[in-house]
Amino acid sequence: MTNKNVSKREVQDFWGSLYDSLYDDVDGQLTRDQLFKGIDALEDMFRLRSYMAVEEMPLNRLQGKKVLEIGPGAGGHSALFAKYGAIMVSADLTKSRALATQAKFDLMADAAEGCQAMQSDAENLPFADNSFDIVYSNGVLHHTPDTERSIDEVYRVLKPGGQAVIMLYCKSSWHYWINMFLGVGLLTGKIFTGPNWLGRATEWGGKNDQTVTNPITRCYTAGGCRRLFKHFEGVSLRKSEFYIYLIPKLGRLYRRWQTKRYGTHPGGILVYGEPWPISSPLEFWLGKYIGWDWFISARKPKA
Repeated sequence: MTNKNVSKREVQDFWGSLYDSLYDDVDGQLTRDQLFKGIDALEDMFRLRSYMAVEEMPLNRLQGKKVLEIGPGAGGHSALFAKYGAIMVSADLTKSRALATQAKFDLMADAAEGCQAMQSDAENLPFADNSFDIVYSNGVLHHTPDTERSIDEVYRVLKPGGQAVIMLYCKSSWHYWINMFLGVGLLTGKIFTGPNWLGRATEWGGKNDQTVTNPITRCYTAGGCRRLFKHFEGVSLRKSEFYIYLIPKLGRLYRRWQTKRYGTHPGGILVYGEPWPISSPLEFWLGKYIGWDWFISARKPKA
C-alpha cells in the first residue's frame, strides 16, 4: 500500500519533533555508566514482556552477525544488540535519531566496535543486495509512505537464509477497533477527517505540546502481513502488547492505580524517555489474543 500524498519531509518533521519531546533531555545527560545500566534494564524489561527484541531476536547468536536496524529511534535496541556482539548498521530517516544512536555507539566504545548509525530511507536502502544476516525494525515500517516497498528492501538486503524481525501494528486488536476506531475515530469524529485519521490520533508523547501531525500510521491483519512477506519463507506472527491505560477516559484512572500496584520499570527510559508502567498479568495474557503488535519473524530463502 502506497500513500503518495505523504512526503518524506513530513515524516522527518514529525519524528524529529517527537524525538525532541521524548528523548533529548535523557540523551543530553547520558553517561557511559548510565547507558550500560540502561541497556541491562532494557533487556530485563523486554524479557519481562516477552518482547520481540529478546524472543524473535536471537541475542545469544548475534556475535559477529551483520545486523541492520531500520528506524532505531533513540538507539536503545541497537545498543542492546551491540552489547551482544552484533555489528550494527542503524538507519533512520530522521537525522536527530541517527545521531542519537551513533552517540550511544560512541559511548559504548569498544563494546560497539564496527557499529555505525546513518540517515537513510527505508524505501531506498543504500546497501548492496545480500548484505545482512538480520534486518530488525520495531514499529517503523507502518509509518513510511510505501510499506510494501520497504519490506521488499528488507528482502533485498538480507543474505540468503537471513532473518527479518519486524514489528507492525495489528488491525485485529482491541486498541484499533475499540480504543481508536470507536473511541477516537467515531466518537470524536476523527475518522471523518480523512484517510490518515489514525496517524493524527496516534504516536505523540513526552514533554512538549504537539505542533506537527503524524503523516501516516497503518495497521495490518494477519493476512495483510503475510501478503507483505510473500517472498519470505517460515513466516511466523505473534500477537502481543495490550494496555488498559490506553482506553480513553478510563485509562487515566487505571494508570494511577497500575503504577501504585505494579510499579514502573527503568528499562523504559532508553526507549520511551521514561520508566515503563509494568503491566498486570491480565494484560500480558490478553496481549496474546487482542494485542496491538504483530511480532513477525521470516527468512529469505537460501536458494
